[in-house]
Amino acid sequence: MWARRWRFGVLWLAAFTVMGLLEFTYHYLDVLTRGRVVLFSIPLIEEMTAAYGAAVLFLPVIALVRRARAGGWSGWRLLGLHAAILPVFSAGHTTWNLVSRDLVFPLAGLGPYDYGRMPLRYAMEFPMDLLVFTLIMGLAFLFDRYRESRDRELRLAQVETELTRVRLEALEGQLRPHFLFNVLNTISSVMYEDVAAADTMLMRLADLLRRTLRRTSGGEIALAAELETLELYLDIMRARFGDRLSVAVTTEPSTRRAAVPALVLQPLVENALRHGDPGPGMAARIAVRARRDDGRLVLEVEDNGPGIDGTPAQAIGKGVGLANTARRLEQLYGTAQSLRLENRPEGGARVSVALPFREAP
Repeated sequence: MWARRWRFGVLWLAAFTVMGLLEFTYHYLDVLTRGRVVLFSIPLIEEMTAAYGAAVLFLPVIALVRRARAGGWSGWRLLGLHAAILPVFSAGHTTWNLVSRDLVFPLAGLGPYDYGRMPLRYAMEFPMDLLVFTLIMGLAFLFDRYRESRDRELRLAQVETELTRVRLEALEGQLRPHFLFNVLNTISSVMYEDVAAADTMLMRLADLLRRTLRRTSGGEIALAAELETLELYLDIMRARFGDRLSVAVTTEPSTRRAAVPALVLQPLVENALRHGDPGPGMAARIAVRARRDDGRLVLEVEDNGPGIDGTPAQAIGKGVGLANTARRLEQLYGTAQSLRLENRPEGGARVSVALPFREAP
């Protein structure tokens, strides 16, 4: 706060210093062009005292007008306030010039200062004060409007960010119960046939829930951490499928530091197992890949199942997992992301996620 005020004070003083020097240059050159001789210190002191007087007097004026605007004043009412302030400002400015020059001129060795007949001086200075007052107050108004617009945009951005965070948490909140229901349904389907497998699945499920609940909702994590979470889910599925399940995870070393949405791979793999299982007695092969491609991170999950029926959009919209993942990606990355579902020429389906590559904090 104090640093900002100090910076404003320096800039404010510098602006009026420049104004005073420009006025001094104009008047001094005007004297020289007329062939007259005058000490340059006289117009310099006159113009600088006038400039610094305006700098001081404008501060309470601007503060008063801002308080009126904050109180709801606008239009003709605000214009009337300016009109009422102007003569007071001009009289105060002329009085400042008289007092300050009476003090500075003797100190500069120039003797007493003669400001002429004061009633006429007040009238003479008024037109110039009117111009300066209109200029400075107009600039102050434009600056305030700019600052209000910037603050409004900042507040809107903060609201949009908060809404995005809430939407992400809501989407992830939908994903967790869906995932938990599916896993519990899987455990229920094998618990009477293979108690040991069901017990292993419950233990892995407990580990997986502890890991996901410790993490803050709605954010990004490193791909390496996401792969660790995926491995816990795969342990549950291996207990169900046994030797029929084969999973190959291939990642480029640099991608393991990449930021990805939490639980982005699990629904893709779950979808591959649910809809890409070739059937009893046949091996279910899942391939998970991560690579960099021209500034983007590409995640792919392939299966060797029967492929998708209908259009990819229909297939994505059928299940909670893929549809939820697509919405989360859109919330996080907008148009900079993509999710594609397609049949592979050699059989099975492939889902690909592309998003901007950046390293996780």
